[in-house]
Amino acid sequence: MTMPECERCRGTGFEIALVDSADGEQREVARRCACRHATAGDNADRLRAALRIPPRYEHCTFATFEVEEGIPQRDALARVMRYCSTYLERGAVHLNDRGLGLLFTGGNGTGKTHLAVAVLRELAERYGARGQFWDYHELMREIRNSYNPATALTEYEVLEPIIELEILLLDDLGAWKMTDWMNDTLFYVLNQRYLAQRPTLITTNYPDKELSARELSQAEATLRREYLVDRIGHRLRSRLLEACTVVRLEGRDRRQVALQASNQRLLQ
Repeated sequence: MTMPECERCRGTGFEIALVDSADGEQREVARRCACRHATAGDNADRLRAALRIPPRYEHCTFATFEVEEGIPQRDALARVMRYCSTYLERGAVHLNDRGLGLLFTGGNGTGKTHLAVAVLRELAERYGARGQFWDYHELMREIRNSYNPATALTEYEVLEPIIELEILLLDDLGAWKMTDWMNDTLFYVLNQRYLAQRPTLITTNYPDKELSARELSQAEATLRREYLVDRIGHRLRSRLLEACTVVRLEGRDRRQVALQASNQRLLQ
């Protein structure tokens, strides 16, 4: 759970340096620590570790995001790049925009996690934003394990660092249907971040749609497809839509297309 702490800045993101002033005297100034501006080599590796980016997604940047002609990926890429470029300005006009996050929706393999990781990396590299990648199920397991008397961490010690992160990336929301405990816990985390105006990046395979009472009653009868509200409930969905703007991605499953192409090469 704990993030690697830079020995130079002790996790503050700033270090004290002596610089020559206009009057010829040396003065102490606070400047952004090098650990917050990793660009290559060991620094980049340390940054990926601090962000908890899994090896599967280490390559994910805006530059490596493949845009297919004629589908919404191009618009999604443009929107999230604009989100990053205006990160420090957000809230200057509309105060409530300061903590605005992103909710990526779309089918398997459409690039949701790729773009979310690219945003996380861009904000960390450009602005020194402190963030972490968490798989939704992994986070729930960490919190649940805190109730085990044999574990050293309490629930508060697990939750507090997540709530305090400047940027939280929560991947694969809704992959497991929630218990009441899971719903309450996740609502608490996201609501605390929302109140503190800390952006959260979320990915889900489930499309978002407001459902009528009749449509909801059909869920168990499997007469329709499942939506995000089926997986997380009205209260949590409502909070997500207040805290995030929706980024929809559509198109073919890129992973399956790449896998089939690779398999075909093996048979040639």
